[in-house]
Amino acid sequence: MGNAAYGRIAVGLCTLCVWLCSASARAQSAVPAAGTPLSYRQEPAILFASQTDHIEVSVEVLGDIAAVTFRRNVPTLSGGFTTERWARQTTRSIDGRLVSVFGASYESEILADLMVYPHGNDFPQVPLGRLVVPGREDEPSIVWLRVAPSNLPESPVRRLGPEVQYASHVVNLVVPGFGDTRVLEGLETFAVEHAAAVFYQHFSDAYETLAFVPVVSPFLEEDGLHVNVWNDITGIGMGQFDRRADFGSGLLRSIQVYPSGFFGHQATLLHQLGHQWGDESVLGRIAGVTLAGRDPERHTPLIDGGATLLGAVLPGTRAVEFLGGIPQIVRADGPLSYHPLQQYRMGLLEVDAVPDVRVFAEQSQFGENVSAPAVGTAVKGSWQTVGANDLLASLGTRDGPVFESWRQAFVVVSGQLVSQREMDYFNFYARRAGTASGTRSLDGFGSFAEATGGAMRIATAVLPLTDVPQMPVGDAADVPFGTRDWRGLVFDRPFPSVLDAGSTVALTGSLDQDTLPGSYRFLILRLGRYGEPTSDALTVQTTI
Repeated sequence: MGNAAYGRIAVGLCTLCVWLCSASARAQSAVPAAGTPLSYRQEPAILFASQTDHIEVSVEVLGDIAAVTFRRNVPTLSGGFTTERWARQTTRSIDGRLVSVFGASYESEILADLMVYPHGNDFPQVPLGRLVVPGREDEPSIVWLRVAPSNLPESPVRRLGPEVQYASHVVNLVVPGFGDTRVLEGLETFAVEHAAAVFYQHFSDAYETLAFVPVVSPFLEEDGLHVNVWNDITGIGMGQFDRRADFGSGLLRSIQVYPSGFFGHQATLLHQLGHQWGDESVLGRIAGVTLAGRDPERHTPLIDGGATLLGAVLPGTRAVEFLGGIPQIVRADGPLSYHPLQQYRMGLLEVDAVPDVRVFAEQSQFGENVSAPAVGTAVKGSWQTVGANDLLASLGTRDGPVFESWRQAFVVVSGQLVSQREMDYFNFYARRAGTASGTRSLDGFGSFAEATGGAMRIATAVLPLTDVPQMPVGDAADVPFGTRDWRGLVFDRPFPSVLDAGSTVALTGSLDQDTLPGSYRFLILRLGRYGEPTSDALTVQTTI
């Protein structure tokens, strides 16, 4: 990426996953201190590469804070950003606690800088910059802007009143104060029970997961929140509990909250839903090694046997293989799939099909967080082998339901019903989440069906309580790039997102003088394969 500070996008985004064993239906976290960033929002709510309107951003910070610093991304600068000072614009009170509101207005030309960051159908957002609050200089928070393709399909929308509307694959509910509970009850606490109650008034209790997407994006420690509501599976290291009654459901197994555009990111979707089944098998404890990495009690340690989409040490794009008897880092081939141990927890593999895995002793050798070591890096230290019998002795036999289909409802929560453009955006990515193929990202993350070897798939269609005609559904597989997806250019026809080897592509078009004024003589197009150096890219230059 242009800015090394955002390199984590290319290595996969880890999602915060909270498992609850108490009677509470909320994540257990401390009451936030003054100076804690709470949330942010953008206007327009959805941006396009050809945007010409001003872009407004507002941010809320807990406490009496007079000013904050914002490091706005400008990749063409030597440091990668420019520093801005935002003075407080106003305040509001939530349950007696003061909240300071900040904001800025930008010309649409900033998109010329921001569009160099990886984005597209598999990552529908760009990083505007980092918020720095006094006293929290070492903990800057990223502000993301939702971005849509120029060929975003329009979705028919039905209204069920002033506070409920839906399209084929997404529901929009008006739930004022959805995130306000966080100021007293913890940053991972949202009004999910109330939102679920509103949902079930109009839609079927047929979903295993309710995934909430607030229009006002919460700042979270990670890129999302997953909370298990019901677990009746034994032998996977997770306790048994049942809080369906708190949500008024007979089927619900988990709730999720996605900030910004992360609900449209395949790596995040796969990671979150994978946590429905763990990883809480404490392989490190079984192997007698000290765990390290990101939240190691709930993520998979450094092991071999394939890539893991729930890694504490490695992202899904990396795996460990023994080459010539030496354990080395390799690039995992797409479509990336869940590790055999995860597939066993999901009930997709019998215990006698679970391979032995080697758990490495030096779990922190690549750092204290998830990282992607260079391909060919040797994995140092000794290892302990853990087999199926070790799992059975420690965890017992896996017993519980196995699913062929998993229903997941995407629910946009807002202070008022969102616009048609927003419904188009949310509906497209909710539909894409349930598409079985043709959604693979540049770094190899595919669909849930591909990650499970075809054994499971996600269904995201909206099921209203009333018997109404089915809404038309557009295609979300292998969608081409729109003719205006590159700022300043207008192609004569969509650009294919998948190219056959040996195929020929002719590109014709014109310059968009509204977003790229001036005179230009040349157009340079560079095509590169993921993971290969820029020097190996194919570069084509043509005259204008």
